[in-house]
Amino acid sequence: MMIQYMSIREKYPDCLLFFRLGDFYEMFLDDAKLGAEILDITLTSRSRGKDGRIPMAGVPYHAVDSYLAKLVKAGYKVAICEQTSDPSESQGLVDREVVRIVTPGTVLDETSLDRKTNNYIAALTTNEKGLGLALADISTGTFYTDQFDPQNLRQVIINEFSKYRPTECILPDNLYNDPSLLRLLKTFRNLNVFPFSDWELFTTDPELNLKTHFNLETLHTFNLTEKPQAQEVAAALLGYLKSTQKGDIPHIKGIEALATSSFVGLDRSTIANLEIFSTLHTGDKEGSFLNVLDKTCTAFGGRLLKDWILHPLIDPQKITQRYDAVETFMSTPQLKKNLRETLKKINDIERILSRLSVGVGNARDLINLKAGIVESLEVREVLLENSAPLIKRLTESVSLEELDEVVSKISSSIVEEPSLDLKNGGFICEKVHEELDSLRGKVHGSKDWIAKLEIKEREMTGIASLKVRFNQVFGYYIEVTKANLDQVPDNYIRKQTLVNSERFITPELKEHEDIILTAKEKADVLEYEIFLGVVDFVLERTVEIQRLAKVIATIDCLVNFAHVAELGRYRRPTLVEDGRIEISEGRHPVVEKFLRDKPFVPNDTLLDCKGHQLLILTGPNMSGKSVYIRQVAVIVLMAQIGCFVPAASAEISLVDRIFVRSGASDVISEGLSTFMLEMVETAYILNNATGKSLVVMDEIGRGTSTYDGISIAWAVAEYLVNKVGAKTLFATHYHELQALEEKHPEKIKNYQVLVKETDGEPVFLHTVVPGGASHSYGIAVAKLAGVPDVVSTRAQEILSGFEVRSFEDWLGLSDVDVADVDLRGGDHAPSPNPIIEKLQELDLNNTTPVEALSILLELQKEL
Repeated sequence: MMIQYMSIREKYPDCLLFFRLGDFYEMFLDDAKLGAEILDITLTSRSRGKDGRIPMAGVPYHAVDSYLAKLVKAGYKVAICEQTSDPSESQGLVDREVVRIVTPGTVLDETSLDRKTNNYIAALTTNEKGLGLALADISTGTFYTDQFDPQNLRQVIINEFSKYRPTECILPDNLYNDPSLLRLLKTFRNLNVFPFSDWELFTTDPELNLKTHFNLETLHTFNLTEKPQAQEVAAALLGYLKSTQKGDIPHIKGIEALATSSFVGLDRSTIANLEIFSTLHTGDKEGSFLNVLDKTCTAFGGRLLKDWILHPLIDPQKITQRYDAVETFMSTPQLKKNLRETLKKINDIERILSRLSVGVGNARDLINLKAGIVESLEVREVLLENSAPLIKRLTESVSLEELDEVVSKISSSIVEEPSLDLKNGGFICEKVHEELDSLRGKVHGSKDWIAKLEIKEREMTGIASLKVRFNQVFGYYIEVTKANLDQVPDNYIRKQTLVNSERFITPELKEHEDIILTAKEKADVLEYEIFLGVVDFVLERTVEIQRLAKVIATIDCLVNFAHVAELGRYRRPTLVEDGRIEISEGRHPVVEKFLRDKPFVPNDTLLDCKGHQLLILTGPNMSGKSVYIRQVAVIVLMAQIGCFVPAASAEISLVDRIFVRSGASDVISEGLSTFMLEMVETAYILNNATGKSLVVMDEIGRGTSTYDGISIAWAVAEYLVNKVGAKTLFATHYHELQALEEKHPEKIKNYQVLVKETDGEPVFLHTVVPGGASHSYGIAVAKLAGVPDVVSTRAQEILSGFEVRSFEDWLGLSDVDVADVDLRGGDHAPSPNPIIEKLQELDLNNTTPVEALSILLELQKEL
């Protein structure tokens, strides 16, 4: 047996091997040691002749999915090796072969997957001509591919992997040996990277492989005819999926493009800084935008909602159709309530169909699929009279005939409460197959005879304790205690001797045992064949079932938008074409929810090309600058996915990209400092934003010296208004930037967040008004944060000195530690310096940078 094990193990060197032995999957040698440690199970051993004992660990086959989930989550692949021949018919070893390979990106067990999250696997190839990227979710049948220009490939990988969050990425051998690429990929949480040694096997003629799989004459349908790298990476990924499943994957019926001008572009920084799917600091879903927006009732509706958020629409007609549908549901609250109650009952049609497609489904999956289809058709029936064009089109797209056939086939073939075990029968209905009914009749007849045998034999022998029993090893037998052996009749044949009893058979019992076991075995095989026939029947209608799932998911998302709009008092936006983004009493949906008992202070926003192209927002820390600029981006995002928005009213000109750059962070694994990362992301925005983009920038230039930072922020702002033309929100503590309004009054406006001082302490009003702020109240915020009083007091002393004598310190005391200088004046103050007096008389708020440089030049000459 170990020779057989080692032979199979050598074929899968990158996997742990689960080797089926009876009712257990066993691991041996190093696999056993590793598996026992990860799974926290007992490490045992077994004898191997002269070689001594070898490590061994096993898990029960009926609970294998939970163990697989742990191994896969830890980043391992597992090869499942099954018995493929009948032990009773095998002369020597039972035949075994690997029937499936489970990897992080090919998990299909429902308990191992997040219900509302796609489990993507990625394939990547790159060379001097560009990058090819493919993504698939085998649990739903979703498949994407595209190719990108060779420029900025790093940013493409960052953006796409941040959007789709794959759990696994396969690479050709040459790229797997590229340390810079591996470093980049290792920055993504929960991403497992593996080489695919058979890459070239599936990419020698990728076009042919794709056309064969999708049964097409040309790839024009998927717009791939002029994209050789997209073809290559798609063929490689399909090949990998087929290799892991040891067969075809018929539920992957099409390919969608990753990069398309039909959607708003969102990069990694935007997704992270808007906290779309998780919070920045903890990485939790709680507190994210999705957490507020997702009240969907179905698993596949939740997955579609995520896809909508990642792909906001640009087509105003499609957006308007979503608005109309949402408005319809809001105007019919009872219909909305009834729909949500029905939607909650619908099983995950997509993932059930996928499990059946790759051969890991069971009879209960068929019953759950049927129930999901029935409930889905009820939703369709309710909505047939709905007047919204989008809903009408969705309901009419469903083909009743094929779906009714699926429901009828399953209903007539599979019992309502089948077992999970496909090998022991009992899940096929009566009157489905004549031979099966006959075999079952024989089994039931013999079982009835045996059931009556115990009473009959007790009466005949007079042995009250006589029992008729069955076990897997000895079959049926009559058990008599030793005290009653003298009463055993002559026709009993001794079968087994126990400590306190003897076991016997009779010719008649043996005859009925043979009938039961033989007929039961044949019936079980026949039931499994019938099951496979039903599965094939269902899979022939995969396209219609997937279309139904997409329709129900879309309805779920639209009903969800109506539901959250009602809960959050959201309003329908108005789409305009004059370049304006005008929001009245806008609110941040996440912050508003988590304020709980405190009221959220709403604010207005005007962005246009006539004086309000770039808003410079100043104000203290904690005053709400970051919340304000982000809420504008979130409201625009919500408007373009077809959702109502948290505002009294909103007029939105559609944008093509949303860029949000904010916060201090670094990427140590890539060697990027906080400031370097800030500049990389800023450069990306400046190089990719257009006049139709929305740009949100928070504290640009804070990662370097003050004058470097001011200069960079100044130049970035001017570039955005003069070269790019993007509508921009620019929050800063550099009050010097307020001079930009005078330099560019036709494009830039100053705004501030109001603060009221009470007893010398700032009270943040969170209200945004025109004009510039003059203080940042940093020390006051430090006190609120719990900085010791002695530190905040000393900081105030130093600040007071700098505000009066900062230039004196630069010119006269540059070699003296400011902490050692008494900055409060008095007897220690040096004689007035005429140059310093001139500097003190300057009105810096009304001095341009060019004028300031000229004045400094004159002062330098005087000095």
